[in-house]
Amino acid sequence: MDTIEDHQTPWQPTSTVLLVTFVAIGIAILKRALRSSHDPREPPVLQPRIPFIGHIIGLATDGAKYWKTVSARCPHPIFTLPMLSSRTYVVTSPNLASQVQRASKTLQFNPLIVEMTNRMLKFDDHTMKVLRENGSTNGGQLGFMDSLHEMTYTVLSPEGIKEISDIVLQQLSERINSVTEPIEIDLFLWVRKQFTIATTYTFYGPENPFVIDPSLEQPFWDFEAGVIGLLAGIFPSITARKAYLGREKCAKAFIEYMQKERYKRASKLIQERVRLHSAVNFSLIDCARSEVGMLFGALVNAGVTTFWVLNNIFSRPTLLAEIRDEIEKNAMPVPPINNNMNNTNIRTISFSALKSNCPLINSVFRESLRLCAPMSSSRIITEDTMIADTYLLRANSVVQVAGGVIQADPSVWGPDVAEFNARRFLSSQSGIRSDVSEQEKAANGGVTKKQVHPAAFRAFGGGSVFCPGRHFAQVEVLSFVAGVVMAFDLVPTEGASGIRFDPPKDEKRVPIGVMKPLDEVRARMRKRSGLENVKWVLKA
Repeated sequence: MDTIEDHQTPWQPTSTVLLVTFVAIGIAILKRALRSSHDPREPPVLQPRIPFIGHIIGLATDGAKYWKTVSARCPHPIFTLPMLSSRTYVVTSPNLASQVQRASKTLQFNPLIVEMTNRMLKFDDHTMKVLRENGSTNGGQLGFMDSLHEMTYTVLSPEGIKEISDIVLQQLSERINSVTEPIEIDLFLWVRKQFTIATTYTFYGPENPFVIDPSLEQPFWDFEAGVIGLLAGIFPSITARKAYLGREKCAKAFIEYMQKERYKRASKLIQERVRLHSAVNFSLIDCARSEVGMLFGALVNAGVTTFWVLNNIFSRPTLLAEIRDEIEKNAMPVPPINNNMNNTNIRTISFSALKSNCPLINSVFRESLRLCAPMSSSRIITEDTMIADTYLLRANSVVQVAGGVIQADPSVWGPDVAEFNARRFLSSQSGIRSDVSEQEKAANGGVTKKQVHPAAFRAFGGGSVFCPGRHFAQVEVLSFVAGVVMAFDLVPTEGASGIRFDPPKDEKRVPIGVMKPLDEVRARMRKRSGLENVKWVLKA
């Protein structure tokens, strides 16, 4: 009797060959279709090694390093990366970066940041409708994102920055003065802790969620560490569970903060954000989620940047001595005040003097950012756009200025581009290079230093999308660095032969912020000899 198995056709090698053939033909047809849609005026195409998904895999696995990898394969100032059925244009030239920045009418940031923020924070439909509104969809009125942007820049005017600077510097002074005995620290975690306390207090006031519940700190940093998984948007409650739970716990804490109106004692920036959110009827949970996102922007990069600046100074004894001398001579205008009641000596460090009179520490700050902040500036292309009268950028594509590539390009910065050069920004905020050719010297009247293109330094973005908090960040980072440098020595921990400075950077993370150290920098922090009874005051 025949069985079902008797009539089944066995899987033959011929079938495998046919399947592979059909797949290969399908891929070839798709590749040809994509090539045929490429306008010859577009930037040259760099095909992925794995068709369609190769560049996506590369970005997911190599992060910031991938831009350098593809740039080495395609040495053009701008090139095209096909990704599935779309394309991304990658800009690796500061000159073209400045052209992209000027084309802000058709190369827009808001549509991208709205979608990314939704993946990161998970808003409801009403909130997303409000966030997506702009002048063309809102009867010519200012869209919500533009209103938020305008408010932020207004509040963070020089007067507004002075107001919050006074608060954060008082908080950071207290953090420095709280170290009364030698302590063993992981430098990165110690700095992060100080900034978490000071920044949350500065923006969200004395009743902020992190004061009410100090244990909230770890869930927030879990959220930050896994944010890429949330941005991927593939079942985040499962695939990025730790970050998901951290976000939800922080959002829950901000719900209570809103319900009890604790924001009324917060900074003007937060009060204005609450007002704007209420005006467009954000739900309570989305108001709370929005503040989790705000805190991400305010808190994450400042602490990591401070770590790298301190690492770069303390790891170089000669530079450390020079920085201390510069601060003492130029940034401490008030004579020491002796308080005989409690046997303390008050010394004041002025940020305005640091900024104006201390070029070396400012140069170290920018050089540290050049090496650790490979920011990519992204825009969505809303209309076909010609850049530099040469390259066509097609609508509905994405253009990215690869900051990490530009900031590591020897043709831009010179042959020492991979090295830390404390004096690179000494005479110019844009940076200088010293390997000027004899021909260039003759053209420049014998000048041996050449200024780097202003658009080559990408740490704060560029064009219409500069980081609105960059001036405040400079206040808190430089002031805290100056305070730590003047107040403390870092020495090896007990039993250690030295301090392992200059840890490797997390270069394989998708570049949405300053790169973190991969290894600990453990040290014993103690007050400097002869300054044990000094109380430090940081002032704007």
